Amino acid sequence: MKTSNLVLLLASLLFLAAAPASAQREDRAFQAAIVGGFNLSQIDGDKLGGFNLIGLNAGAKVGFALSERWQLSLEMLYSQQGSRRVLNDDPAAVLERMRLNFVEAPVMIHFRDWKILVGAGLSYNRLINYKVEDVTGEDITELQDFNPSIISVVLGGTFMVRERLGLNIQWSKYLNDLQANPDAQSYTGRSVSVRLLYGL
Repeated sequence: MKTSNLVLLLASLLFLAAAPASAQREDRAFQAAIVGGFNLSQIDGDKLGGFNLIGLNAGAKVGFALSERWQLSLEMLYSQQGSRRVLNDDPAAVLERMRLNFVEAPVMIHFRDWKILVGAGLSYNRLINYKVEDVTGEDITELQDFNPSIISVVLGGTFMVRERLGLNIQWSKYLNDLQANPDAQSYTGRSVSVRLLYGL
């Protein structure tokens, strides 16, 4: 499936899920929110240290209340991940920086108690573009063959500061290899996301 078609499909699903939110505001069966924050990420296998690259994590979220305490959610996000060299990294590392831009669609189930929600789920990540630089600063993007589809596991928690405002922290890890070339060094990513959620 082409990236443009995937984005259109995800946007349509998000719109259809969010449409009943205003009509059902009294019983709050559906809840929509905007999401904004940042990722701290790393790529395991590139010999660079961890969580040194900051990237954007922003989009929209729709939640459906399964019961008073349980909720199912779908998000559609623009998510920047990757890695970056710092002074104490392994001198044998051949990369300077890797920037990965994803459209991400996490599907999660949440449990709520008091003002805290904890959740777990899976995310489909579609790689829309990327840039890789070697240790000399040369752009070697064209030499890379990356998997355009990544599935990751997601764990997280949200503290509701106010009725509509929440602070969310999530951890995610790739379940499949970023490298599409089986003969190349395996790359798997991890990230920590810190975000604010504002209910509509």
